[in-house]
Amino acid sequence: MAHDSGVIHRRGALGTAAVVFVAAVVGLAVCAVVWFALRADGKWSDEALWRILGSGRTWRLVVVTFAQAGASTLVTLIPGLPVAWVLGRFRFPGRRFVRVVALIPFVLPSVVLATAVAALLGSSGPLDLRGTWWAVLAAHVAFNLAVVVFVVGDAFGRLSPTVEETARSLGAHPAGAVVRATLPAVAPAVVGAAAVVFLFCLSSFGVLVVLGGGRVTTLEVEVYYRATRQFDLSGAAVLSIVQLISVVVALGIVGRLNRRRGGTGGRLHRRRPVGVGEHAAVVTAVIVVGVVAGLPLAALVDRSFLVGRDRTWANWTNLGSVLDGTGLAVSPAAALGRSLLVASIAAVAATAIAIPAAALAARRPGRLADRVLTLPLAVSATTLGLGLLLVVGRPPLDLRGTWWLIPLVQALVALPLVVRVVAPAVRAVPSSALESAALLGAGSRSRWWRVEVPAIRGAVAAGFGLAFVACIGEFGATVFLARADRATVPVAIGALASRPGPAGLGQAMALSCMLVLLCGVALAAVDRFGESAPAREAD
Repeated sequence: MAHDSGVIHRRGALGTAAVVFVAAVVGLAVCAVVWFALRADGKWSDEALWRILGSGRTWRLVVVTFAQAGASTLVTLIPGLPVAWVLGRFRFPGRRFVRVVALIPFVLPSVVLATAVAALLGSSGPLDLRGTWWAVLAAHVAFNLAVVVFVVGDAFGRLSPTVEETARSLGAHPAGAVVRATLPAVAPAVVGAAAVVFLFCLSSFGVLVVLGGGRVTTLEVEVYYRATRQFDLSGAAVLSIVQLISVVVALGIVGRLNRRRGGTGGRLHRRRPVGVGEHAAVVTAVIVVGVVAGLPLAALVDRSFLVGRDRTWANWTNLGSVLDGTGLAVSPAAALGRSLLVASIAAVAATAIAIPAAALAARRPGRLADRVLTLPLAVSATTLGLGLLLVVGRPPLDLRGTWWLIPLVQALVALPLVVRVVAPAVRAVPSSALESAALLGAGSRSRWWRVEVPAIRGAVAAGFGLAFVACIGEFGATVFLARADRATVPVAIGALASRPGPAGLGQAMALSCMLVLLCGVALAAVDRFGESAPAREAD
């Protein structure tokens, strides 16, 4: 028993250490931003504070940031709700594939998705919308469509068919029954999904950097430009505080809406479509998903073989060379190799930290731990990157050349995702199985390896895959900390896509295709290991 208590104590200590680590790093970054905003030159000064807060441009950026997030949310709901209704209510051949296509843009790195949209709406596409809000809105719709489809679609699927049948029996047209009866019944899920989409759009960064062209910007992008192009670190710190407050307020609203949301509960009530109207709705939904989610990726692949008006492999064969004017000191191929190594190290670290942290968060007293572990999501990647740049990215303590800094930051960003996957699996381990093992004489260590590990290994493997995807695509924090000779793939794509001329954009397209392939393989592995988790509900 003493040995058991010692093992349990060590596991609890590891979980506590993981929570303390997250709180320390995130707290250090935020404190550095606040400190530098008020003490940039070694003495207390509110000059930067009043210079930024007293500028009309700052408050215009606040308005623009919230306005574009609201507009993006509304535009996403327009195609998202009908598609969610179709995929939630009906069974049809290829339904799972359509859901996967809708999901792909959401799990891709933001710079890759933005590059795909640039391939469709850039100079080589039918419309050149780069540098306009229309391109940004299009990217946000492609990215967030999956949120509406999965959250609201699940609510549609679990809604009792009697809701629509009752409305129809009272004389309502089928479409009117959906609008007047079904939509109000799933309104809490709609509000919850809209709140999450708004939050994602509010903190959007990679999309704006690639598609904005310096002409459209938000608070996140302004922080980046001030820190890296104007070298106004104190001004960037103040703007980062404004942006952090905005995200915290939005998170509070999202949390309140989600608490009120509730679920429709019950089993799934999907059926096959009947009649011309329902079959037409299914076909329309498939087309919408193909256009919104599939067309940008198809354009990305097509554009990767285009140089001027000629189709060639040049963009691919030139991945081993460095283009002038990009600010990169390594080739895209070298950046890809480095990203694979860094993302693998970061994913291993995130998973190793997440296992004891998830065990701690899964306990009833672990609510505070659970909140601390979500801090990397609450604090934007640009704030985290800027804060760490101020701490360890300047003389005399410049650690940007060390091998461990980028993996550390990427592991921190991916950690909440792994915890969210592993913690439910830890909670689901039957207490009866643990008690039976204990009655048979198994100690705590033996119960861990023989009962708990087999039960959660599928979730751990899936968490590792998601961590790898998140790490290899991390851009917001890495772009502040990566030196030119240590660029990762997203940093290289951002530099190439913003370079004038077709050569850089072509390389960015080819490199983005490589990253899409890597993410696809990782997600396929996640799906494969997910089969060992609780069985999926039948379509």
